[in-house]
This record gives sequence, structure tokens and C-alpha cells, in this order.
Amino acid sequence: MTTLIELHDRNIRISSPDGVLLESPGFANTASNPPVYGEEALKLTRLHPQQSFSQFWLQLSLDPLVHKNKLFRHQADLAYAHLNTLIQELNLEGEAVFAVPSHYNASQLATLLGLAKHCPLEPAGLVDISLLALSSLQEHQQAVFIDIQLYQTVLTRVSREQGEIVRERVIPIPGTGLLALHDCWSNAITDAFIKQSRFDPQHNADTEQYIYNELENWLQKVSLNQEILLEINNKGTVHQASLTLKNFEQRAQNIYKRISQELSALVDENTPVYVLDRFATLPGLSQELPGLIGVNDERIGESAYHNLDLIRSSGEALRLIARLPVHETPQKTRSSENREARPSHFLYRHRAYALPDLNLPALKLADPIKVSLQEQGYCLHNNPRLDLQLNGAPLTESVILKLGDSLTVNQDATIEFIQVR
Repeated sequence: MTTLIELHDRNIRISSPDGVLLESPGFANTASNPPVYGEEALKLTRLHPQQSFSQFWLQLSLDPLVHKNKLFRHQADLAYAHLNTLIQELNLEGEAVFAVPSHYNASQLATLLGLAKHCPLEPAGLVDISLLALSSLQEHQQAVFIDIQLYQTVLTRVSREQGEIVRERVIPIPGTGLLALHDCWSNAITDAFIKQSRFDPQHNADTEQYIYNELENWLQKVSLNQEILLEINNKGTVHQASLTLKNFEQRAQNIYKRISQELSALVDENTPVYVLDRFATLPGLSQELPGLIGVNDERIGESAYHNLDLIRSSGEALRLIARLPVHETPQKTRSSENREARPSHFLYRHRAYALPDLNLPALKLADPIKVSLQEQGYCLHNNPRLDLQLNGAPLTESVILKLGDSLTVNQDATIEFIQVR
């Protein structure tokens, strides 16, 4: 069996042809002996900051660690320990293909192969992760993939040439990764607690760690409900603070603007921009980057195994695959049929407006209606603070819009979804 190892530093993902076997965040912590990795280490970052490490996949190299210790000499030691722990946990053997981030240089790829050869798995291929994400690109000559990592965002532009997807240009943007976003949102939460409860959760390592542990869960809830009431129990006293989705969106604007500025140098108005689904719903991202298209997280694994014979190589001549064939399958026909059934505009009071923005002043909405562009088409998101009915039934979950769908807003405004060519 060939194992696929995706090197997202936020979640190292190991898969087989049958699906995902394990995910593990790129964190290590040496406060205990033996060290811990992944989710367990992530939950210790604020409790033991001097013993926490999270840059070893980003800065994969033999450079000495800043915080020296007796267990690890350099970033490659940490990466090896993390990877080997995961392989042993799954009891894996055989060959492995690595899907690597676009910013890795030749030295980092050589370091990766060096440490991989000391693991039970035999390295059998290297492929750029952005190509796997965009391997079904058929409608456009160019596209950009946004890879949001822990410490940076990487923009990768690919082009379609003679039936192949080819990597063209890579732009890393330091300081715009998930950790910077999490710090912004953690500070917003802290400010709310100080203002509303006179309690500073970052004054205590335990409550600060609690915020970071719960943050992604809170983000999901506030994205769904538009606001959230947070509670933190500190030594028996319960403190509360209320925040809105707008609070989180505003805190992230400066980071998103930096991404948008770099992106403008890579795209024109017709260039599609893709990001993994897990990041597409980050608060404020779709507002700053309208038209962003979500890529199903499983696409990378599916594409890797579809192209396995092209990616796999043997001996000492492993090379990075930076071009792959476009998927020419019946999927193309289905995709064309799906596009025919997708709305592009909506009709309100006999006038057509372009999707995705439904929030017309005439609707007098207390809360916005959110529509995002996904691979399957435009997705209408539920908002429990509005009375939304789709085709006569209450909207209780997010749905992909189809031609002819009718949306009733607060019982008195009707919107029909149409296609304009």
C-alpha cells in the first residue's frame, strides 16, 4: 500500500486509498519526558511556551534551534520525531508519497527525504500540494491556490498548458497565518471580557490556554449564529462576554488585506482563487476576498491516488512533481451539466442582481444573508436570526442554490435565483 502524507503544518494528514487515517497538528512540546506531539502538544503552548515548538515543518532544516534542549538539535529532528510517532501509531510500512507545500526549496526537500528514509516508510514521491488541489482545473487558463499555514499564507499560481496543470509562481506572505489570526481573535475575546466582566483571561496561563483550546469551536458557533456568549470559569468564578461575528471579522481585516494586496499581483478579474474548505469560512475572509472558491479537503488525497503512477518514482532520483495532467474524466461532463444548472444572479422586484451579495438596502435586513461560492456552486448559509424559507420550507442548514430556487425573506420579500448569460 502507498501511504499519502500531506504536509499542512496545521494538520499533518496521513491517508490510504480508503481515506484519511490520522491528522496531527504540527506542534511538539518537551515539558514532559517523553515529549508529546500533535493535539496534545497544541494544548500546552500557553502553559509551557518555552518548551513548545511549531515551526519545524515551516522551517524544515538542519539549522540549530533557538531554544536548545537535550532531545532535539534542529528543526529536522523535531519533524522526524513527529512524523515517526505518527507512523508508529498507525503501524505503517511500505512506500509513502509526500504532498509538500509550494514554498519548500530544494534544500528543504532534501532534508525531508533524509529524515523520511530513517522512518519505517520508504519515500516514493514528492508532489506540490497546490497541483493536487487544482488538478481538475478545466474552465480557466490560470488559477491561484491560497494555502493558509500556521505562520504564513502561500499563494501559488498555476496555469493550464496542453492538458497539464503547471506551477508558475509562489508568493509566501509571512505573518498572515492561522496563528496570527488566532492571536487577533484571542485579543478580541480578551478585550470583551475586560470590558464586560473586568476579567483578563490572558493574565493567567490556564485561562489563556482555555481560549486557544476553544477558539475554533467558538468561531464555528459565531459564524452560524452571528453572535456568541462566552463563559470562562476561573477558580470557581464564572465570567461572561458577548461577541458578534463582526467583532471577529474586523480584527482579521489587516491580515486579510495583506493577502489581498499580494493576490492582486497574481490575478485579473477572471482568475479563480481557491482555498481549502476548512479555511473558506474563516470570519471575514470571503468579505475581503469575494468570489473565493472552496476546495473539498478530500480532493488532495483523491488527486494524489488518481495520479499515483506519475508521482511515484524509485531509487535516489526522487524529484518534485510540479506539473500534472488535468483530470479528463466523465467528471468534466457532469461539471458542465452542473454549471448549466447554477444560478449566476437573483431576481428581486423584476430586476436582476449578480450573486453572491443578497444584502440589498431595500430588504432592510437586521442581519446579513451570507452566500459563498463553492466548487458545486453558490452556497446559501442559514442565519437563525432571519426568517428564511427556501422553496416554501424553513432554511435550517446551508444549501447549494439551484436555478429556479425561490427564497422568502422575513415572510414579505421573495428572491428568485436565475442565470444570466
